[in-house]
Amino acid sequence: MADRRPQARPAIASTGPAYTTDAERWRAVQRRDAAADGKFYYVVRTTGIYSRPSCAARLARRENVEFHLSLEDVRARGYRPCRRCRPDESAPNRYYADTVARACLLMDGALEPPNLDGLARTAGYSRFHFHRMFRSLTGVTPYAYWTAVRARRVRAELTGARTVSDAIYQAGFNSNGQFYAVSSAILGMTPQVFRAGGDGEVIRSATGASSLGPVLVAATDKGVCAVLLDGADGGTEGAYDGSGGTLLPRLVEMFPRAEHRADTGWLGARVGRALARVDVPEPGRGLLPRQVLRACLRERIRQELQGLVVPAGHGAGRSLAPLGLRDAG
Repeated sequence: MADRRPQARPAIASTGPAYTTDAERWRAVQRRDAAADGKFYYVVRTTGIYSRPSCAARLARRENVEFHLSLEDVRARGYRPCRRCRPDESAPNRYYADTVARACLLMDGALEPPNLDGLARTAGYSRFHFHRMFRSLTGVTPYAYWTAVRARRVRAELTGARTVSDAIYQAGFNSNGQFYAVSSAILGMTPQVFRAGGDGEVIRSATGASSLGPVLVAATDKGVCAVLLDGADGGTEGAYDGSGGTLLPRLVEMFPRAEHRADTGWLGARVGRALARVDVPEPGRGLLPRQVLRACLRERIRQELQGLVVPAGHGAGRSLAPLGLRDAG
């Protein structure tokens, strides 16, 4: 059954109601008015639970609701905090972050594109409110997050599946054509070459800094082939030396048969400008699980560098083979 509950309205800096009367407070609860959060709390007598005015829980009957101006008051009367809106916490972002994290967990295991209406209903919000909340915490849309999950999955499947077609379908693509339309943006090379460890490709890489740590971006003349974060993607945390650190060996492990060359400056400049423009939004940075933050940052970097290719023959660059970063086989 469709969720017909009113949805929380964002707080707006204005000279709105002062919530000095029970009538004003009740109207705020009916509207799920986030501007009223912190101004008062309401208690449902039949459950003994107190909540924020913006709580998305089912609206109680007016005769069962009472209002209090402070947390101290409701605590002194023995009422319990709502586990949905968490009124004891200083801001609703923690509550929102938990909702977004659950949605990301659902998408991590999904083989079909997310139904935004379904995700929003599961979270107790309207489609518009959920979409805005998700993006404000992650920097990406729910659909962009899922396409990043599918891209990560196809890269993993390509290394172990019996055929390229098996990898494509096991990752959640509906057809070969659907995959090949975006394959260059996902792999930066053909699927066959990707499976062969980058055989014959020339890969240049550049590193930069982000709020989540060092980042390495690698690209070919077909597109971005890797975005690595230190300690992410199954790697182990390690010291970062400012020139690739633990990231370069991981890149070479991914593409042992490619020719790895140092950046001549062109790619580094592009990566530096991209990293200056993208980051996980501050509200979500300290609240979302680290794997979600990394996935979102990688996707934002890929979006910013969409269409990037290293021009064929662009600068010789020095070979990284003398550094022991080229597989001898």
